Amino acid sequence: MPDNNLTLNPLVCCSIGIAFFFSFMAAVDQGHAHSGGLNKSGCHNNGSTGQYHCHRRSNNSSSASNEMPSLMDENYYNQQLAAQLGGQTEVTIDFNYGLKGNASKQASTRIDIVTDRYAIEGGLDKRSSLDSIQQAVFAATQLGLKPAVAIYDTDNSWGKYEHRIWQVAQKLGIHFIWVSQGKVIEK
Repeated sequence: MPDNNLTLNPLVCCSIGIAFFFSFMAAVDQGHAHSGGLNKSGCHNNGSTGQYHCHRRSNNSSSASNEMPSLMDENYYNQQLAAQLGGQTEVTIDFNYGLKGNASKQASTRIDIVTDRYAIEGGLDKRSSLDSIQQAVFAATQLGLKPAVAIYDTDNSWGKYEHRIWQVAQKLGIHFIWVSQGKVIEK
């Protein structure tokens, strides 16, 4: 009959525990640094707030010559468009939510640009902007405005993400703004 009693050396257990702890801490630290999901400029949309922000500058020096400088991020474009339209950037919207019969909870969200007519969610011509329509519609309902989406062209071409967002905006009657090569094109 096999012996089912295992005797562990305390020194081995302690060494394994310490190694596990440092491995865990390294994984947590890397996760906090957002190493995954960043674009080549070191930026991404925060999944919980929807805000676009950067953690580092681009290390990609081999960018195609027709791409805009990485310093011209979404915030830069939002500020330029807001100035042109007479709007305000990064407007915080407080709202209540909860299921009927439950206690109401409070939260807030931000919209990139608010004018006297539109709640505009801006985004680069990247996959991360596919949720711009939802953000614009939600903010517009909260503010009593019309929703609009602004997509900022970074590669001087009409791409698949511009097309997808434009097509949905057109179908839903949402104002679409395309900013390309310094020109504001409203569709």
